[in-house]
Amino acid sequence: MYEDELPIEEYIYSEALKERHEDSKRFNELIALNDVNDEDAATELLYVSKRLFYNYYGLDKVMDARNTILHFFDVDTDDDTIPSTMNGGIHEHDDLIEDVLNALDDTDDLKKLNPKKLANRYPEISFLTLIKIVLMEIQEEAPKKIIRQLDEALSIYPDDILLKLENESLLYREGRSGALITDDMIKSTTASDIFKRKAIHSFELISLHTALFEYLVNKNDILMLDALMFASQTLYPEWEDAWSDKEVYSEILKVEFCKLNVNSQ
Repeated sequence: MYEDELPIEEYIYSEALKERHEDSKRFNELIALNDVNDEDAATELLYVSKRLFYNYYGLDKVMDARNTILHFFDVDTDDDTIPSTMNGGIHEHDDLIEDVLNALDDTDDLKKLNPKKLANRYPEISFLTLIKIVLMEIQEEAPKKIIRQLDEALSIYPDDILLKLENESLLYREGRSGALITDDMIKSTTASDIFKRKAIHSFELISLHTALFEYLVNKNDILMLDALMFASQTLYPEWEDAWSDKEVYSEILKVEFCKLNVNSQ
């Protein structure tokens, strides 16, 4: 979506009272239409929702949120080096980790690798335990069972950042609270600080991105969620497919936000 996105200034009202009234009226008309098969109406609804949403907060707050997330992701990516978070500090296992990463694109390939067996065979590599849990999520096993597996894994690898991020993501998806991600952390740290490196692997980046996304959705912080999607497409446009589902959900939440707020101003 964001390659066709207008500059944020294009959404901001020049005649606030008049334009807000017009947008509110049109928003209510489009909601009342409720025709999921009318693509033009759906596109217009998203556009009107953005205008109402951005003007609800104002340009300064929108830009502050975006700058906060852009700063948070002040980190380089390096997929040519397998970090210690993934190979357990044992570079002889880099080929194995690459095989696992490649298999993540295909559930059948991942099953054939048998992550559970690999995790038992290489207990020194916590990443394999994480992938075993990821496969459980892909197969949609019961969240309680997955949380138990994460609790057990974190009791063995208490300082493992990727396991912590996976745990945060699952807890927030289940409407529960995590401990790693907070508003203060987002404002005062960067991805480099979290991983203690200037460059991180794309798997690490996506793990952090997902945990942050689930945190913001759980908080219903649509402003920061919008900033996250903006930063994602600005910093990593080549990974658009990785963010697309989250971006669509973010746009839907803007519509829901406007349903609650459009007639209250």
